[in-house]
Amino acid sequence: MHVTHYSSPPLPLVQQIALDQLLLAGVSHGQVPELVRFYSCVDEGIVLGIAQNPATTVHADRARQERLSVLKRFSGGGTVLIGQGCLLFSIVLKTGKRVPPYAVRRAYEYVFEPLIAAFSEHGIPVAFHPPCDLAVNGRKIAGTAQAQKRGAVLVHGCLLIDEDLDRIERCLRHPPDEPVYRRGRSHGEFLCNLSELGLDRAATERILSTAWADSEQPRHLDKELLESARTAVQPL
Repeated sequence: MHVTHYSSPPLPLVQQIALDQLLLAGVSHGQVPELVRFYSCVDEGIVLGIAQNPATTVHADRARQERLSVLKRFSGGGTVLIGQGCLLFSIVLKTGKRVPPYAVRRAYEYVFEPLIAAFSEHGIPVAFHPPCDLAVNGRKIAGTAQAQKRGAVLVHGCLLIDEDLDRIERCLRHPPDEPVYRRGRSHGEFLCNLSELGLDRAATERILSTAWADSEQPRHLDKELLESARTAVQPL
């Protein structure tokens, strides 16, 4: 799988969420090609899946103390803290024979198979743990989520590079639903930065590019898409 590689400038987190939604609609309507992008945010925050309740997933008082906004995205998945130590990615694909419509697990497997192979070439044994985690030796390195629109699927996620795991422990409650492999572990015990495995942001992005992108040199996203994302407001 090698799809069009786009770049986008650092934007506020709320605008990156809006941009993902616009890109999913664009691929769905045939206005944008299948794509991957790697990006960062100018701010930090906590982002909930569409069905999540902040009362059960966020320590609201601590989030305020840390000056973290609390937002909801349009995709599923759990609650994540997006900090400067994360690398964010989004992939938007057409659905069809490769990824049947609304085949949630198959979409994750299709996207993650080449990524797992690319990490393996660097001696890092990444595994997919349903419903939507990537982990190394039982410790989570990435949380992901998915959304579908007629004819297209979006998989986006957050890779931990050198994030402050203590801050995640302070600000996020233990999830009300956890994958079997977590076995009740705290955030600090369960999460793993890729820096612990010898990878920095640039090296991680090269691995992702090898797995997913048609070129290491990205194209620029349409200015109208970026402007539409900039005018979006999505409070919790």
